[in-house]
This record gives sequence, structure tokens and C-alpha cells, in this order.
Amino acid sequence: MMEVKLLMLLPTKGIEPERALLTIGARIVSLLESPATITGLWERFLECSREDRADFGISFDWFALAITMLFAINVVTWDENGRLVRYRVSA
Repeated sequence: MMEVKLLMLLPTKGIEPERALLTIGARIVSLLESPATITGLWERFLECSREDRADFGISFDWFALAITMLFAINVVTWDENGRLVRYRVSA
């Protein structure tokens, strides 16, 4: 079972490049120019997909899994108001 979950990160025979979690995660990070709630970010994601005419059938579950992956690799975190932000490292 673990092997199947690891394969979702990258494109495979069964997962198109546009549906790979790393691809979706990259789109999510690009939309995080400002802090957002999960709902607000989901709405941004859907709007961006409509504008790009890129309907790859990404469900909210798949979106949430991509956000979980971003947390696991320390790309996103919560701000003091409970909104999602890009993780920043102070210089």
C-alpha cells in the first residue's frame, strides 16, 4: 500500500503529469502569493484551472493530499491567523 502512495507524487503510467501531487503542489504554491484559508486556496485553484482550461478532474481530496505533501516537505505552514502561507526561512 505504501508503494502506491509514493508513486502518486510523480507521473507514472497510471497518473498523468498534470495529476501528480508534485505538479498540483507546485500550482498551489504559485497561488500562495498571499496567506489563504484552505477554502480560499481551493477557490483560487479552481479559478486558475478554469482560466487555463486545464480541467484534469482534480478533486478536493486530491488537492488536500497535495497540501499534506507540501506540509511534509516543509513548503507551507500556518500563520498566526490560521491561514496557509509559504514557509519562509529568515536569512
